[in-house]
Amino acid sequence: MVAALAVIVVPQLDAQPADLEVQALFDGAASEPGSWVRLDGRLVPLLEAPTDAAGSYGLLVDAANQLRSIVVRTDAPITSTQRTSVSGRIAEATVVVEEDLPIEATVAGTPPRVIPDRLVQLDAVAKAARVVWWPLAVLPALLAALLVIGSRVGYPIFRPTSVVDVLAAPLAPGERLPAAYGGRVGPNESDLADPSAALLLVRRGPQGNLLTAQPLPDDGQVAPPPVTIGGGWTTGRIGDVHTVRETVPALRVRSELVDATFLFARTAERDRVAALITVDR
Repeated sequence: MVAALAVIVVPQLDAQPADLEVQALFDGAASEPGSWVRLDGRLVPLLEAPTDAAGSYGLLVDAANQLRSIVVRTDAPITSTQRTSVSGRIAEATVVVEEDLPIEATVAGTPPRVIPDRLVQLDAVAKAARVVWWPLAVLPALLAALLVIGSRVGYPIFRPTSVVDVLAAPLAPGERLPAAYGGRVGPNESDLADPSAALLLVRRGPQGNLLTAQPLPDDGQVAPPPVTIGGGWTTGRIGDVHTVRETVPALRVRSELVDATFLFARTAERDRVAALITVDR
């Protein structure tokens, strides 16, 4: 996100002159000496200095209104241009343009009106207009969006489904089923991105069959006792866990002692376990 914002913000730090038309200067805009302006128009060199100060002089005929112009001054020679953008500082001066202008700088022979009490001291190099390379911000913005979505959703991604194996029968008492889990099973916790092994088994209870989960240690130590999944309030959601390389059948379970997502090798195994709990479809 910082990279995307940098593409947009950094150009904004580049100071820019005020983009004006000569008519705006006639109307009093940027009238303070030292005001930095950028003007667009035709540049015509003047053979006679319109003021007593030294320098090269020219006349900028406004591009929007060719009957408006302002005198510009610089230390370098001024050459005639069809249309250009110049930047510089407003300076107070009494200017008098008496020479005949080329026909290209007039409107059907009518010379433009010149601002009589101000001129523009041109910058050595005209300040270019600010350019923001918006396309460069697209890729880092997309990457930032993916990271934000990933931080909200989590990874791997669990997506619910309603597709079940209709031939799968519930686990019977005494049956065991290997699985992996991410989340909390009793006092044991595991990350879904690096799931731990577990053994799901069904045992008989005083009021019916109970589904239990027994986490299996990776270091060969004695396995902790099984944790009862059923027997109280229990909710579940069948779905699939999507990783970079594969999609795994999964069952998300919440109960008094369990808040975990179990991963299975086959859809039928997931659905045999899901048949033992209350599953939202």
